[in-house]
Amino acid sequence: MKIGKFGFLNNFLPYYWIEKFGKAKIVEAPPKILANMIEQRKIDYAPVPSFYFLKNKDKLRNYDFCIASKGRVLSVLVVSNGKSLDDKIAITNETMTSVNLLRIILKEKGLNCKLVPVNDSKASSLLKHCGSALVIGDEAIKARMIYNVIMDLGEEWFELTGYPMVFGISASLKDVDAEGCDNLIGKSIDWGFENFDEVVSEAERTFRMPREFLEKYFRSLSYKMGSKERKGLKVFEELCREHGLL
Repeated sequence: MKIGKFGFLNNFLPYYWIEKFGKAKIVEAPPKILANMIEQRKIDYAPVPSFYFLKNKDKLRNYDFCIASKGRVLSVLVVSNGKSLDDKIAITNETMTSVNLLRIILKEKGLNCKLVPVNDSKASSLLKHCGSALVIGDEAIKARMIYNVIMDLGEEWFELTGYPMVFGISASLKDVDAEGCDNLIGKSIDWGFENFDEVVSEAERTFRMPREFLEKYFRSLSYKMGSKERKGLKVFEELCREHGLL
């Protein structure tokens, strides 16, 4: 079976053992592309954006592997050249879940900001259009070292609800049984934390990021759907419906 992988740092630890020992065929692509590939049956199983999953629950089954934040997520941010939130926020073209999460947070906080879609993912390009920008993934990690972080959306969500924010959830089409793929990722996650120093060292070489940050980042994420993650996803769905996003 073909397994999809986010092309972001947040998938490095969960897939490290699988790729190191050649345990499965891995296809790497951005989240929205992976979702399309599942629909087109080009891959069997992959993490997909949570918002996409909620919109398509009738044709998808989900599994235990996820990408969730327990508080600060460090890689889904609103950044700015200034020190406060601008009334216009440029949003990256790579986002599906994060932009709707941002809409919920803004509404719940009573903030009236215009979101401006931009066909780019780099903070420097987005900030040419607006005073603030929503960036995700590795681009957000780079941006936090250059620009002011106005919002960490994982932290904002936790303060709002008290639950983890599930950004990605593993899925397959309903008629595909990918339990074996999910079990393989579960083993890889366990191996990754048992051999944490090796994983961090390799990530340090691959991504050229500070070791201290990588250790903090990998430990800030939840990779398995527990009771709190399931509740967090349910609350996200409820608020998406309440605000007319679903």
